[in-house]
Amino acid sequence: MVVVSSNKLKDNVDVRSARSDDSIYCSDWVKDAYDNNQRISSQINDAKKQQDSWRIKYHDSYSTNHWMVVEGKIGNGKNYPIVLDTGASVGLFVNDIHIKENNLSIRPLKNNNDSVGWGMCHLPELQIGQVTLTNWPCFYQEQHTEIQLLGLPLTRDKAVIAGLQALCRFKYIAFDSVKEEVEFSLGRLFEPEKPDSWSKYRFEIEEDLGGNSYLFVKIPVSGEEIELQLDTGSGRGLAVAEELWEKIRSKIRPVKLKKGRDLYPYIGRFLCKRGVIEELDMGNRIVRNAMISVFPDDSPIVDECSGLLGMQYFQDTVMVLDFERNLMWVKVPPKAIG
Repeated sequence: MVVVSSNKLKDNVDVRSARSDDSIYCSDWVKDAYDNNQRISSQINDAKKQQDSWRIKYHDSYSTNHWMVVEGKIGNGKNYPIVLDTGASVGLFVNDIHIKENNLSIRPLKNNNDSVGWGMCHLPELQIGQVTLTNWPCFYQEQHTEIQLLGLPLTRDKAVIAGLQALCRFKYIAFDSVKEEVEFSLGRLFEPEKPDSWSKYRFEIEEDLGGNSYLFVKIPVSGEEIELQLDTGSGRGLAVAEELWEKIRSKIRPVKLKKGRDLYPYIGRFLCKRGVIEELDMGNRIVRNAMISVFPDDSPIVDECSGLLGMQYFQDTVMVLDFERNLMWVKVPPKAIG
């Protein structure tokens, strides 16, 4: 897999510049399908909606990447994988392929320190199941990843990123990796049928001075309560800083770490040490064949946190992000209860 950068989109005669009346920086309206896509509102106050939630099957790319992904559509155009990514701090994010294929208008931003161009674009509608996000602020970057053979592209990454600022507008989102489905709710609260079958962990959403949002959850790892950034856009396991690794390694089964590089799309490849833990205590569950990557303390991957928690650790269960109560619910196997 390689990262491919485009020429400057602003110099491409086929790419439109955003007009002053484009809602490029504007509202975060949600248009839903309960009223045949006719009603647009930022308020969730319809009694009918309070009773409803809906499910969408995972996109086929889940089998390869194990990220949280469903299928969606840009406007009335093409279908794309939509990655539900709490590790992305913005609302929506697209790449150069989406700009060209959907004739999206752009507004480049200054990037004195970045080698890859980026900016904001006007994304009028993004449909995800029964809801449509309308005129959400959307960022783009002038690159994408490809799987190549002998320099020729076999597949291109066309995933749209729905980041934390978009996801937290729902009451809850349930990631059911047993049935390979995502459940969304705009109005109804999450109420499990058997509360004793679930573990609960409190999370906080924090925002930095630049307006970027991060979701941090406190969860026990081998008996040590650790605050980790949850990254539902990653199919990996645990990515930790060297400092945190030294703190917890004595409580974990012996594991051989080998030097490698982990690829984070839109960021790059970063040096780390990787290994697989045969069995790892995570909350009230045992995670088998738990992947772990250890990064230097000054790595950009652990710049905002001491560690990232990916979705490989939840492949055999259901995990719910309850944004109304700021709780992460994890379904526990019967043998682990009590």
